Amino acid sequence: MSATRRVLCLCGSLRRVSSNRAALEAARQLAPASLELVMHDDLAALPLFNPDDEHDPLPVSVLALREAVGRADALLVACPEYAHGVPGAFKNLLDWLVGSLEFPGKPVLLLNASARGSYHAQEALAEILGTMSAELLSTQPFPVALPGAGCTTEQVLASAERRAELRAALELLIPSPPTNVGGEG
Repeated sequence: MSATRRVLCLCGSLRRVSSNRAALEAARQLAPASLELVMHDDLAALPLFNPDDEHDPLPVSVLALREAVGRADALLVACPEYAHGVPGAFKNLLDWLVGSLEFPGKPVLLLNASARGSYHAQEALAEILGTMSAELLSTQPFPVALPGAGCTTEQVLASAERRAELRAALELLIPSPPTNVGGEG
């Protein structure tokens, strides 16, 4: 019996045509049957985080985010770098998850969709996620060398190199088969 792992895809960009979103959408199309990749599309709907507002009732968009994270077995994150940092909207999303019960211990894989090899935001994300008790599935973000802003899913899928990079990343998300701890029976 094979297990399917539900992976929530989080894009750190608000752009209509985003290379990070294109990488995640391409990963969804390339995912093997053992993975169900689901996009979270409400980054812009989240209110600005204020600890004074972190009580019942939470804003509807925050509840939806936390529920989506809770239903996920793992997270796949693709986030751009703005001015050597994590975009404010994505940091806001992470801030809403800090106090949640759904996030700690969640396996997370970071994609680095920059052909120029941005690393400041990736290092910051790894630090933030580690502080939030994420289980980072790789010590380094997985590189997917996309050309930059304006890249489409079709362009990603048209490249054999990009498909290979995404398939290698997806391998880290595939559930491991259960081990037989009791020995042979």
